[in-house]
Amino acid sequence: MATPERRTEPGTPAVPTTAPTPTGPVPVMAPFGWLLILFAGIGLILATWLLYGTGYDGMWAGYRDGVIGTVVVLCAMALNTTLPQQPILGLVGLSGILLILFAVFLENDTAVFVAELTAGIALLVGAGLYASGRRD
Repeated sequence: MATPERRTEPGTPAVPTTAPTPTGPVPVMAPFGWLLILFAGIGLILATWLLYGTGYDGMWAGYRDGVIGTVVVLCAMALNTTLPQQPILGLVGLSGILLILFAVFLENDTAVFVAELTAGIALLVGAGLYASGRRD
């Protein structure tokens, strides 16, 4: 019959007494932030085609939001490359701030106001989530 091994010998690992604490960023936040940035850009482009009017205000809002949406989608694609990510995230954050300022201070239709405000907030939240979840 085999003799049982004693548990107090030096090779036995100690049992932790406290719960482990996370030391780094949560790995889910960066992909979720990237998706939020991408969907905000695509949604803004679709809003310029489907929701904005064909009058003077709707056309100018469509021009500026179409350019911002295209830049945001290109930035989202560039975040998956080996390019430096800080300037790209800065451009996404600046786009979000511009959209919020356009929505608040320019007198546009309700559809333009809601689309710009929603996309601007989504861009800022997405950039924050992406920056908080990075592992560099």
